[in-house]
This record gives sequence, C-alpha cells and structure tokens, in this order.
Amino acid sequence: MFSMIKILSLFIYTIEIFFFDWPLIVIFLLINITAMILCRITPVIAAKYILSFLPFIILAAFFNLALGFMLDALYITARLILICNITQCYRRVVSTNDLCGAIENISRLFRVFKIDGKAVSLMVSISLAFIPVLRRDFNQIKTALKAKGMRIHAKNFKYIVKPFFTGILSRTNEIAQAIKLKGYQ
Repeated sequence: MFSMIKILSLFIYTIEIFFFDWPLIVIFLLINITAMILCRITPVIAAKYILSFLPFIILAAFFNLALGFMLDALYITARLILICNITQCYRRVVSTNDLCGAIENISRLFRVFKIDGKAVSLMVSISLAFIPVLRRDFNQIKTALKAKGMRIHAKNFKYIVKPFFTGILSRTNEIAQAIKLKGYQ
C-alpha cells in the first residue's frame, strides 16, 4: 500500500511540474533538493544521471527552438531536468518488486476495462529487468566498434542500430516464448 502511495505521488508530482509556470518551478526545485538530501544523492551523482538523459532533453528543447518557442524550450528543459532528478530519488526509495506490486494494485482499479493487473505488473517487471541488458548490449556494440577503429557518430549510426535492434528483437522473442511456456496468455 505504501509503495502504491509513493508511485501515485510521483505521478501526481510529475503532472504538476508540467502544469505550473515559473514561480512554482522554484518550489519544485526546492522539493527536489530536499528529496536529494533525504535520499543522500550528491550533486555529482545527480549530474551524471541527468547527463544520461541530456540528448533527449536537448532534443525536446531543440524542437521548441526550431518552432520559435524560445521560452517554451527553457521551460521544457527545466521541467525535464526536475523530472529526471525526482525519478532518481524515487528509484532510491522504491524497489522494483515494490513498484511492480504497486502497479498491480493500481491496475486492479481498471478491472472495469478488463485490464489484468498481474499482466500489467509482469510487463513492467520485464521492462525494468530488460533495461540493464539493453545497456550492456549497447556498451558491447560501442566497444566492438572502437576495437575496429570506428568512431561513434551519425555516419556510423547504422552499425549501432542494426545489431542493437536485432538483439532486442531476438530477446523479445525469447521472453515471449518463455512466457507462453509458463502458461501466460
């Protein structure tokens, strides 16, 4: 129950970040700093975590700049950084099992729409377990390219994407077969 409250509070907090303007973003920043202190996250660790999402943040800002919305680009950048930061704090507080249990409990509310809570929980568990595998595969591809003397840039993008997605598709197929063998529909 407590993990369900945590996930709902993160969800509501994230939505609030996107609905409020600048004066309240300062309050959100103070909340994030407080959460960092409580979770014992140093600014260096927080910066490294945000740097891993920086390409996506820059892309979102670039789209707004390209459309001529300079102030919106600044807003979206600040909001995405706040969300990355609070997500990092959330990851420190809630385990994967707690998260899946909370999602299962929340999805029980959707029985009216014939959504199976256990199936949703299973999908989330598999997705969360898949992330480190994808990271390892990507690092192996980068290492292989470097060993061949290739640099990682846009021109060599096809040498990264093709093996990466081939690995994803083969693993997805293996997981689907394993789930079918265990009797899930």
